[in-house]
Amino acid sequence: MLIDFTVENYRSFREQVSLRMEATSIKELRESVITKDDHKLLPVAVIYGANSSGKSNVLKAMAEMGHLVMTSSKMNPDESLHYEPFMLDTDSRNKPTSFEVQFLAGQAKYRYGFSYDKQHIISEYLFVVPFGKHTEKQLFIRAEDEYEISDKDFSEGIGLESKTLDNRLFLTVAAQFNGKISLQVMRWFSRFNAINGLERTGYEGMTLRMLTEHLKGSKEALQFFRDTQLGFKDIKVKQDLAPETYTIHNVQNDEGKVVKEEEFLESIMESEGSKKMIEISGPIFDSLLNGKILMIDELDAKLHPILTRHIVHLFTSPEVNKKGAQLIFNTHDTNLLNVRYFRRDQIWFTEKDKHDSTDLYSLVEFVDNDGRKVRNDSSFEKDYINGRYGAIPFLGGLSYGEK
Repeated sequence: MLIDFTVENYRSFREQVSLRMEATSIKELRESVITKDDHKLLPVAVIYGANSSGKSNVLKAMAEMGHLVMTSSKMNPDESLHYEPFMLDTDSRNKPTSFEVQFLAGQAKYRYGFSYDKQHIISEYLFVVPFGKHTEKQLFIRAEDEYEISDKDFSEGIGLESKTLDNRLFLTVAAQFNGKISLQVMRWFSRFNAINGLERTGYEGMTLRMLTEHLKGSKEALQFFRDTQLGFKDIKVKQDLAPETYTIHNVQNDEGKVVKEEEFLESIMESEGSKKMIEISGPIFDSLLNGKILMIDELDAKLHPILTRHIVHLFTSPEVNKKGAQLIFNTHDTNLLNVRYFRRDQIWFTEKDKHDSTDLYSLVEFVDNDGRKVRNDSSFEKDYINGRYGAIPFLGGLSYGEK
């Protein structure tokens, strides 16, 4: 499970910011907090912000770190790294991008991070705290071509320094040689599901396979469709030249009695919202049933607010989310800004500063101009729309909210 993610000098992030999934000491919705060892972690985080404020870049940064880790071993010696620094000042565009994650895997907490530019990895490090312990142990530190590797705790990395190209991560080299710890860290990164709620590319295939082959999650997805009352009773995937999804509807007579069933081609007959619910069901139930991290950009696009709340409930319900899956998404749906759905430490905002750089902060840490924090009985939605928390667009000549 993810504890926190930190990024610096990536796209709209000039300064270092962190998204934290560790629960604070606040009292609301304690039943949804997931406890592992002595860690109390949040199953969901939601990000709000104006258009172009950088809320999508939070998810892109996390996905970028995962992509770099999972593809590093395939890099050619002269291949450039995917490098997108903050470009709106002359210093940042030549500085390295940095990523760091803290997470739980196996029976330990890990802290892993690296910095890089277009041509090479500049620094890299891995630390661990076994469950039941409180002292962090260094496994390895890399500063360009200089390494400090623990003989006792990371012997799997000894002797692999010379086999690590400048543009490759040392962690992935150790994993290639079947290092036990490095493979465990790599497996954690492989458990990222990142999708764009506005597009179908990249995840509809997962859903089709799940439904066609009746894989793990297909039964839960069908029950999900029934619970959300999308209007059809079942789904069928037919394999002709290419897989096609059909929804099964009841046909009734004048007396309201069901007389037969009818199949409709989903891509033509169903609404955009129903199609999206079907398509994202694959990543949702793959994440829930396997304890993965699901990141969705624009979750609410094309969906009714009640459907969005239902998806959130799947992750916050201890009865449904038994494997510790986590959902991180951004949205403009202010109906969710309510203590019934989210704790204050689950609500995050992005806002541009005077340098046009993105700042990231949570509702629980927000302090107004009078030095007051946000109470749990506050009207989150009303206060957000009225600009109390920032992170909203300022439209010249137009009024919004209450005066």
